[in-house]
Amino acid sequence: GTGLGAPRLSEQDATNQALPTATRAMHGISTCPAQTMALGAVLAAHARPGDLIALVGELGAGKTQLARGFARGMGLDESIISSPTFVLMHEHESEAGGPVLVHIDAYRLTTDDDLTSIGWETVGGGELRDGAIVIVEWADRMRTMLGDDRLEVELTHEQGERRVVRVTAGGSWASRASGLLGALKDAGMTFSDGRTDDEG
Repeated sequence: GTGLGAPRLSEQDATNQALPTATRAMHGISTCPAQTMALGAVLAAHARPGDLIALVGELGAGKTQLARGFARGMGLDESIISSPTFVLMHEHESEAGGPVLVHIDAYRLTTDDDLTSIGWETVGGGELRDGAIVIVEWADRMRTMLGDDRLEVELTHEQGERRVVRVTAGGSWASRASGLLGALKDAGMTFSDGRTDDEG
């Protein structure tokens, strides 16, 4: 493979390269871990089988909290989501017959072979996404393999437990962005529509 350890593009260049032109961005604030989990539950309510949710943020930004909220929103026990992990991928079956939740922790990815070992053989994940919802923590470590059809959630430390949240809806998520924004506001979260990187 090309090796994930190859020199990386600047963060801005990687974002512009990896996201499609048909995207919709939203910006918001999470004031505490419970609100970050609630954000995950709202995202889960809008997810469909085959979806990819890419979580980006530094250590302690709230990626795992969001993933736990997502699991809860799918009707799963949130405690099944753990971090840090030495396992790249876990599959969690829904007891209610819903889609499988595939949770990938990409923190320790070093080569393309690591992705191949978990069944991620093509850009976008290919068959790994069939009948499943895939959520990836540390998604920036495999950004070139994510493809355009994804919901990317970037969490940034602000002050104390506050996090700035940027949600970018690409591909099939772009058409669901208005409903998602409305649901976030209905849940009492401070979110607004934002410009995409390619709008200037």
